[in-house]
Amino acid sequence: MKAFRYIVCAVLFSVFLVPAFSLSSGKIPGDDYWFVLKQAENAFCSNDYGRALALAEEAKEKKKQVADWEKLALDQTQRSSKVRKVGDYLDELLPVLKERGYDNAVYVINAKLKLYGSDFFHGKFSELKAWVEKDYLYPEADFLIGKIYKLEGEFELSGDYLGKAYDNIKRLDIGDVKYDILYELADLADFREDGPEYEKMLLAVLADDRLYRDEGFMKALVRLINDGKTKGGKGSSDQAVEKFFLLYRSDNDISIQALEKLSVYYSGINQTEKALRCAALGAVAAVSKIEDILKDRMIDYSYNGFVDLLAKSSMYGDIIDWGNDNNIWELFFSLAKISRSYGQVEFSDALFAILAQYEPEDYWKLRASSEISSR
Repeated sequence: MKAFRYIVCAVLFSVFLVPAFSLSSGKIPGDDYWFVLKQAENAFCSNDYGRALALAEEAKEKKKQVADWEKLALDQTQRSSKVRKVGDYLDELLPVLKERGYDNAVYVINAKLKLYGSDFFHGKFSELKAWVEKDYLYPEADFLIGKIYKLEGEFELSGDYLGKAYDNIKRLDIGDVKYDILYELADLADFREDGPEYEKMLLAVLADDRLYRDEGFMKALVRLINDGKTKGGKGSSDQAVEKFFLLYRSDNDISIQALEKLSVYYSGINQTEKALRCAALGAVAAVSKIEDILKDRMIDYSYNGFVDLLAKSSMYGDIIDWGNDNNIWELFFSLAKISRSYGQVEFSDALFAILAQYEPEDYWKLRASSEISSR
């Protein structure tokens, strides 16, 4: 998500983790790799792509220096027959390494255990060592390089680097960067007009969305939209819209863009039910996010209906901008449009009527009015 998910571009990578270990006896070669990548990201945000690319490559080289040092530290322990005889389990091995003075190896092991936990390596030295042997991989740097090549029109190279970044997401310092990588890969597939790949990347974003995976919940969203038709009458359809946005919430704002994009994609290939599901869950997640923002802005704010939420959103320019940046206002319009295509005309008309009066963005307000006039 833009704007509210990140503060400003210049500090996008400022939360990168500082290496979790350092030598009391000296400096580890290349251990400022994270800072070099931060400089690369700052250069990227300043549109200095040549410098950003050079710094990203330098960060990768420094990361390799750290990995080489770590690998050497662990390899040296195996020269001791006493160490080898202890076996493979870290809880038994660490005391011996400390006793034998393998301080560098102890630093490396403790650093990895702090980052990933013992269970990640099944408590085994051999698995931790195998991980370290490939710790030169730096998906954050590959992600940045992929973005640079994409902007320069080198789409094949961009895809290679973005793909490499995604293949190594377990090595990300910040796990949520995975979603940024997936969105970049989806945009690249969209540019190439590769629909199946576009869908695949967006569905990968939604793979972690528990509500999207909940078939019963997704059916309930569609069923509630149906209420406006089955109960009949304008009043009931108005109530169905308000009830829809009252009953359901989603705290996964990362999914909103994927849901909005998939709703458009599925509409374009006439998979209307899939489109409706995505638009419905996306709209619920968007309302949930806006509600949270308003609670932070307004003393004693509590949700008092969809109309009230839209009206209050119109009071804040940054909320309007956030909605534009993330296609939120278009998403509400799409929900009404797709509902009509799905046969839920009453729900659609009621939602268009609300949007025509209260939509914070004038363009989509006029589009909603036009839809009503065309009826």
